[in-house]
Amino acid sequence: MKVLHFKTTYLNLSETFINRFVQNHQKFKPVIATCYPKHYTGDMNIYSMPTSPVKGTWNSFLLKLNKSPSFLYDVVNKENPDLIHGHFGLDSYRLIGLKKHFNLPLIVNFYGYDVIRLPKEFGWKQRYKKLAKEGDLFITGSEDMRANVIDLGFPEEKIEVLKLGMDIDSIEFQHRTSAGPKLMMVGRMVEKKGFKYAIEAVDLLTKQGTDVQLDLYGDGELRSDLEKMVKKRGLNNQVIFHGQTKNEAIFEELYRHDMLLVPSVQAKDGDREGIPQTTVEGLATGIPVIASDHAGLPELVINEETGLQIPERESQALSEAIKKYLENPGLVARVSQSGRKITEENHNIHSQIEKLEKFYDQCLTSLRISK
Repeated sequence: MKVLHFKTTYLNLSETFINRFVQNHQKFKPVIATCYPKHYTGDMNIYSMPTSPVKGTWNSFLLKLNKSPSFLYDVVNKENPDLIHGHFGLDSYRLIGLKKHFNLPLIVNFYGYDVIRLPKEFGWKQRYKKLAKEGDLFITGSEDMRANVIDLGFPEEKIEVLKLGMDIDSIEFQHRTSAGPKLMMVGRMVEKKGFKYAIEAVDLLTKQGTDVQLDLYGDGELRSDLEKMVKKRGLNNQVIFHGQTKNEAIFEELYRHDMLLVPSVQAKDGDREGIPQTTVEGLATGIPVIASDHAGLPELVINEETGLQIPERESQALSEAIKKYLENPGLVARVSQSGRKITEENHNIHSQIEKLEKFYDQCLTSLRISK
């Protein structure tokens, strides 16, 4: 059996979570269709949008109208997939014409931006009404996101949760039995990541005489403001900016640091997290995590079980949680072990692929019954 995966750009470097699902299929053979091939395309059965003047222009025109690009019809005729899997709400909406033409099940995968921000853009509430009617199954990465998708009007009985999948077995577990002063934070420097609250927490600790160092990995639109904030507070020796860092290097730093901070918040424009990949990776390595009670994070970082949980935008609470780890080695040992366990139970790529392919089977069974 075959599944056709579609995303306009396949893939951005930050979208390894999609690549892992596509690369690790067991029962279904993946076929990829994309308008703009970018990364993770090696050794894959992939089709891209024509670039010739006539066909390229026509396909681009259809894409701008949010309709199915015509080359997708040729792909389906050649590969004869059993179902279509669209990644993100926007690209899934573009597949409605293709789905109806071939009477194939359409699986829609939501990831975050397409749930929180896209519906606020002109015309998308109406488009989502159509997608809710035409889609056969809707997948979210957390229970929190599932609730948001229900609020958008998608049928509750057709929404399933599929957690972020990772090759947990390949991640070395380092059991921590105490925590030192080396803190780290990873992500794009945008409002929802909450970098400023980590800096404020370090400022509070420094003023109290608690010596800590915060290493920041990532870049983004707020970096300049954050650097000014650090300089103004005299924290240049305590807060270090490392810029954009490859994932392999981040893994090495997870073993070298004592705590991972994830003080995410809902941005003023409504932007929210799903479950950040680095948080899953961190827990799998055994590093103690402190995360805010934001979006899907409480499903992963359970207070005093798999980590420490704090309210959003609470720098004081974050500083107190850091001190709690510093002063309680027994707590560190417990959350280190339990953090690894929850990733093994809920985020193993092999069990998640098995779950995804069961969703596919359910869709195909429903289609046969309806016929």
